[in-house]
Amino acid sequence: MCGINGIISSESLDLNNIYKMNSAIKHRGPDDEGALKYKNVLLGHVRLSIIDLSKNGKQPMSNDGNLWIVFNGEIYNFLELKDELINLNYRFYSNSDTEVILNAYKEWGVKCFDKFNGMWAIALLDKKKDTIIISRDRYGVKPCYISQQNKKVIFSSEIKGVLSSGENYEYDLNKISISSRDKEKFLTTEFKNINIIAPGHYYKININDLSIEKKRWWYSFENISSTNINYSKLKKEFKEKLVQATNIRTIADTKISTSLSGGIDSAVIFSILNSFKNTSNIELNPFIVKYKGNNTYEEALDLAKNKGRKPIIIEAKEDQTYENISNILSTLEIINPYSKQIDLYKAQKDHGFKVSIDGHGADESLGGYLNNIVDFATYFQNNLAGSYENIISMYGHNILKDTIKKNGFAENLKKFIVSYDNFIIPAKSDNIYLANASGLEPPKELLDDIKELQNYSFEFGSLYLHAAYGHLQWLLTKWDKASMSSSVEIRSPFMDWKFFQFCLCIPSEYKIKNGQSKSILRESFKNDLTDKINSSKLKQGLGKQEIYFDEKFNNFFKIIINENDFKSSNYFDSKKIIDDVNSGNNLDSVWGIVSRYLLNKGYQNIVQNINVNNNLEESYNLLN
Repeated sequence: MCGINGIISSESLDLNNIYKMNSAIKHRGPDDEGALKYKNVLLGHVRLSIIDLSKNGKQPMSNDGNLWIVFNGEIYNFLELKDELINLNYRFYSNSDTEVILNAYKEWGVKCFDKFNGMWAIALLDKKKDTIIISRDRYGVKPCYISQQNKKVIFSSEIKGVLSSGENYEYDLNKISISSRDKEKFLTTEFKNINIIAPGHYYKININDLSIEKKRWWYSFENISSTNINYSKLKKEFKEKLVQATNIRTIADTKISTSLSGGIDSAVIFSILNSFKNTSNIELNPFIVKYKGNNTYEEALDLAKNKGRKPIIIEAKEDQTYENISNILSTLEIINPYSKQIDLYKAQKDHGFKVSIDGHGADESLGGYLNNIVDFATYFQNNLAGSYENIISMYGHNILKDTIKKNGFAENLKKFIVSYDNFIIPAKSDNIYLANASGLEPPKELLDDIKELQNYSFEFGSLYLHAAYGHLQWLLTKWDKASMSSSVEIRSPFMDWKFFQFCLCIPSEYKIKNGQSKSILRESFKNDLTDKINSSKLKQGLGKQEIYFDEKFNNFFKIIINENDFKSSNYFDSKKIIDDVNSGNNLDSVWGIVSRYLLNKGYQNIVQNINVNNNLEESYNLLN
């Protein structure tokens, strides 16, 4: 697990810029760093050593002098691929999965991505072809951002890496105007000319003319398999696949930790880890975050006790200070202060762990949200002519009725038309200070998928879009940055692409029963969990830090809005904000603006305080 950076320029290169980019994301890889210069290309890498801890795993890496790689992620089936390549007469000089990628690309070209089971953002420099290939994994578990302006192409694992490249970037009002979670949907950021490389794609960059060719290498809807309709056999297969996905994520040359929230997802992964015979490299005493409002804390403690484990308790601290909130926002690169996630992984780092196996991603493939219940129920009513009684027997009368009422839908589900429109139309911010923004056009990738998904069931399409462009993408990047801020790698068995794809194809009546989500998960592992966890309908994650608009926080507001940088901003009406704060009006809307301001201040602080060690060149591969 690492961080990658790159600059391709038609003008002269400044080595300091790649060093600065590496420094900006050094938290992703504190164990080592390196850079490469070739013609008009600079590649940078910071390393978190997990597989092959020796210097043989150093990046940028090459084993022939022609093909070079910087890589962030894990290829979980690399040992199988290594054996296959050895049989094809390839030689290896390390025990890393990075070298496997190099040789796999030599043998199969871009088709090698189809063979990988893992999570990644990869950049491959081919000196013979003068090209760089940047690839992301199927569901975008590992982030990668790209910018093209001023005769330069710049990419990085984090936004702050791009911002540290020596280029100047401005906010885009139209991008700011859409919701935080829609940024991922629209494959963009709040900055002009900084966008997201689409999951399941590779970008081919010609280093001579800086042209970029985008290619899609992964089509989820072309990888749909029919699931076993025998529910008993389906549950068995479900359990076997999840256990297997968990097992391959235990390969590491360092110790592995895990955590418990008290919810069903982390509980299942924790139980699976406890069932393995060889757990010598796994710390089975789980980390548990204790905080005000945690309704499942006791459930987490009970499960740990049930398995004979002694939990490591973390007391979450929520500090509403200027510096703290600004640091949280710039760490996560979003406008929501999710401090508890940062606390969790900092504690794991402090206990000496570099890897954590967690339960992220189950909701998105197994219908874990209330909107899934409404979507699925309505689909059945509209398209299968099912009776109202049959629908509510599947989904639960109370939860369905309450959800319909909450969302303002008619009691007669036939009047509610299910469509993909909510994915096409961006959810504009309702912030009254951003009313002049016009919004964004949806990306071609999204429109192409929606067109293609008309040939598949609405259930599959709804979950797929949420996974590929919706809530899941936002969650994955948030969790990645929270963990990597403390140099901890997250491995999520629920995000194993084979398992995830299998879950997408499971009939919805096996996912939601009697108003309870993820039914097949609960029933497959009911003997491994406590009754309270298995039957609970509570959804408890590590939520964001609550903002309390008390006198102290209002004073906090006043300090910020009276800063010269705030008052001189072109993105919002600072005079109206000052008037509203002084009168105590519209504070939620004000916070939306202030949080963006604090995020940008956090970015500025990182960029301005980067120190470059001029002696680093000795450890870098500077090729001409």
